[in-house]
Amino acid sequence: MNFIKRMKEINDRKAELRDMLQGSGEVDLDAIEKELRNLDTEYKNLEKRAATIEGINIGTIPAVEIPNPVTARAADTFDQDKEYRSAWLKTLQGKALTENEQRAYSTAAGSALPAIPESTANEIIKKMYEVAPILQRCKIFHVPGNFKFAVEGANNDAAIHQENKAITVAADSLGSVSLTGYEIVKLVKASRATVNMTIAAFESYIVEIIAEAIARKIENFIFVGTGSNQPGGVAQGGKGTNGAYTAGTDMVETSAVTEANITAVYGMLASGYERNAVWAMSKATFFADFYALMNKSKNNLIEFANGRYYIMGCEVYFTGSLAAGVSYLGDFSYIVGNYSQDIAVVKSEHSGLATNSVDYLGSCVFDSKAIAGLGAFVKLVKKAA
Repeated sequence: MNFIKRMKEINDRKAELRDMLQGSGEVDLDAIEKELRNLDTEYKNLEKRAATIEGINIGTIPAVEIPNPVTARAADTFDQDKEYRSAWLKTLQGKALTENEQRAYSTAAGSALPAIPESTANEIIKKMYEVAPILQRCKIFHVPGNFKFAVEGANNDAAIHQENKAITVAADSLGSVSLTGYEIVKLVKASRATVNMTIAAFESYIVEIIAEAIARKIENFIFVGTGSNQPGGVAQGGKGTNGAYTAGTDMVETSAVTEANITAVYGMLASGYERNAVWAMSKATFFADFYALMNKSKNNLIEFANGRYYIMGCEVYFTGSLAAGVSYLGDFSYIVGNYSQDIAVVKSEHSGLATNSVDYLGSCVFDSKAIAGLGAFVKLVKKAA
């Protein structure tokens, strides 16, 4: 539109109307008044539009860009992690998803089963550490597939170097611990009432039942696993063949636990490992065989401080996995474990149809082994009478 031309036409028309009003002929005052108002309004709008265009031309008024709907959708900053967590949990419950939840869920990477949300996975790991604190002392990795962990083999002492003499390379060696993976599962049959739980309550429920069961099983393997068709652990942490313990070398066998054989087994622990060492035994073993030796008026062999028991300065870790009379002392950072597949949770409504329930299956792939032959672990066994 030519704004200047139209504004001139309006002024000309207003002049004509003024002449009509000033003339002696009959006129329709209402019609002229209405037309004048309309012309004034149109003229003001044209003035405003002309001023805006002029401002854009000289840069005083920015142009308004019309957003591209495709670009705007791609740049959407909705909370992906939060929406995915909500979508994953609601899918387990069988609830409908919002549009944002569907978007987040459809972008889940991996296999046909979407991965457990990071925040929920962290809660599961946190719960596992609460149930089995020994896991915090072990070296635990999350590496997909088979895993080989390098360990120190022969380690010669440092030597004095004489000036200008050639340095001889020490005959040190490097070994390794190879881990594969064993599937650990927990099947839970739950009431259909779980569908009515809030997201937070349902997450807490899943974390509680799945994490606790799997953590207790992994802890059991760390203490009594054989390493044959199952994860291994401290039971194969000795200096002997295949990690066996040998009486007089890294094991004491006795008919009654005494101060003398406690100090003897402590002395068998290789130098340096006592800094991070803990005793591991069942509560029954401690209170039946060790507790009676606590006599602060005589020595500090056994102490109680800050809610924990200590034997020769090393904390006592209670576990129900070890048999009565069996105890270990060692640095559990020399237990290496790996989740070659992190914990996953799936549900089935069909398997629980007959009982009107829902089945939830938690699973992971895990393996563990002790780094044997270093003297990082010793064993005290009270033989049955």
